Amino acid sequence: MHVLYSIFVADTLRYIIRMFPGFLLATLMFLASRSRRIRRLAGKGLSSSRLREAVLLLFWIFCGGMAVLTLTPGWFNWLPLFQGLVPDHAPFFTLGSCNLAPGRCFEGGPWQSYMLLGNIIMFVPFGFFSALLWRGYTWKRVFSTGLGITAFIERWQLCVGRAFDIDDIILNTLGVFCGYLLWRGLRRLAPRFMRRFHVMDILELVEPTMEYKNQVMDFKSEMLEYGSDFEGCMGLGKVDTYEEWLDFRGREKRKGWTFSYTYLTVRQSDGRVVGIVNYRPSPLPEFVFQYGGHIGYSIRPLERRKGYAKEQLRLTLEKCREAGEKKVLLTCDHQGNPGSEKTILANGGVLENKVEDTPGLGNSGWICRYWITL
Repeated sequence: MHVLYSIFVADTLRYIIRMFPGFLLATLMFLASRSRRIRRLAGKGLSSSRLREAVLLLFWIFCGGMAVLTLTPGWFNWLPLFQGLVPDHAPFFTLGSCNLAPGRCFEGGPWQSYMLLGNIIMFVPFGFFSALLWRGYTWKRVFSTGLGITAFIERWQLCVGRAFDIDDIILNTLGVFCGYLLWRGLRRLAPRFMRRFHVMDILELVEPTMEYKNQVMDFKSEMLEYGSDFEGCMGLGKVDTYEEWLDFRGREKRKGWTFSYTYLTVRQSDGRVVGIVNYRPSPLPEFVFQYGGHIGYSIRPLERRKGYAKEQLRLTLEKCREAGEKKVLLTCDHQGNPGSEKTILANGGVLENKVEDTPGLGNSGWICRYWITL
């Protein structure tokens, strides 16, 4: 038992201590480069959340520690060197040994087992964090990443007095792939949560103009194709032309609608209209107050499940705040629109009550009314 403790606990602790300079250097590099990286993302119409930045920093720290652990000679240990306890040691660069016969990692006792497991486990984060933080990470990229990183490390170790070992390449690549499979499993269990770690497209609210004619009509066609309700689209589903839809004030006057502001939600990276939102300022007429609320919105079907609805509502709440609103009311069909309910709750919505859907606006027969304090 003492031998196992010494190998699996004490040695692991020594490795972690040895990685400490890499942890520190990686943290400093991350902080120094963060502003420039954020500006570069913004230039591409993208943003990185605080949650993603925190996990990205953790990945940087891990990579820094791994660089020290794998790219320095076997004798290197900063703590004894710092204390002056290792005055004599081999040169930093010296030719090491080479093993091209696979399978030797399975020979030996507890130490070999420790090294076998370690060579897999310590590379799991490369596959997991890469898939977690960057979109479009496929198994082919995982294989390329694992093989590329481990092959480079092994070639480098041959130059610093350590060993080029084919078993290490196999086990390390396997570890990267295990990390990717772990991400795949978690994504299946909690897809929405896992998407929070990717960069987000920057969205902006713009007033409709003739410039967006084709996009808005494509938006309408897509909504009709998928059978979606035109919530917050200012009657887009019932007009024949874009020019007719754009005459907001005229239709409000002719139909007796509540005065409102309509915005297009545009993705900055490519200028694509991904949503439409409608804001009705206070005071609200009795019917709208009871069943409609201040804000209605829609995301086009092919752009859903990307967090756009939450961001669209957040941007609209800023418009409400600028207009002097203190609280805004939002409604959704009880049990008939769980996506809208999650969007409202994510922006601080508090349920006030549920009212019977007398006018038949939804499918469940009840309307939930939420207030958001600005």
